[in-house]
Amino acid sequence: MQEYFTLIYKCVVIYFVIIIAMRVMGKREVGELSIFDIVIYLVMSELLAISISEKNESIFKSLIAIITLAIMQIFVSWVLLKSKKSRDIFDGKSVILIHNGHINQKAMRRERYNIDDLMTQLHDKSIASPQEVEFAIMETNGTLTILEKNKCKVKHPSPLISDGIVNKSALGDLHLDEAWLQEALLKEGVNRFQDVFLCLLQKDGLYVIKRELASADNIHEIKSHPAAPSKH
Repeated sequence: MQEYFTLIYKCVVIYFVIIIAMRVMGKREVGELSIFDIVIYLVMSELLAISISEKNESIFKSLIAIITLAIMQIFVSWVLLKSKKSRDIFDGKSVILIHNGHINQKAMRRERYNIDDLMTQLHDKSIASPQEVEFAIMETNGTLTILEKNKCKVKHPSPLISDGIVNKSALGDLHLDEAWLQEALLKEGVNRFQDVFLCLLQKDGLYVIKRELASADNIHEIKSHPAAPSKH
């Protein structure tokens, strides 16, 4: 009888530990989990399974391991928040599989994504042909985002600037350079790339959100500045 009470005790403790750990590490939907998140959760689940199944194993050993993993996850998440290069290493980069109706077969082979998978995803979105697609992007979490031609407002799905970092790959895809981007931002009163939180190139011009100081007075002030794109 004692071992049953021990099992119930372990389950109750572990239940609340998991809830607390998930809340501390942040809310994520299953489809939004990164590779790092998945590894953390798998290791946690294995530790908890051992703690429950081994009646002579102390539950506190598993709790120490779980707390350590939670701290690691919080630290790595903080590093990823501050560093674009670190995000690319841990989470990978999104890949454009279709652009303006044209399928990038080289990218599909690199991602090991076959044409049947692609067509299935298109059909799920009620799209019969790749010709109807402006962009199909393989996201870092493995999902496929599809932007239809008649609904797409951007010339490139990726930001030209993200948290002060210039996306040279996106500029290259658009046959533009940093000199053009600098000139376009100057017209909007922005002197430095580092002052930009988000910059998108839409079909009707630039969409810019400036970086704000993290204070209670202005943290919610978001500005956008439409501008006519260059004929570069």
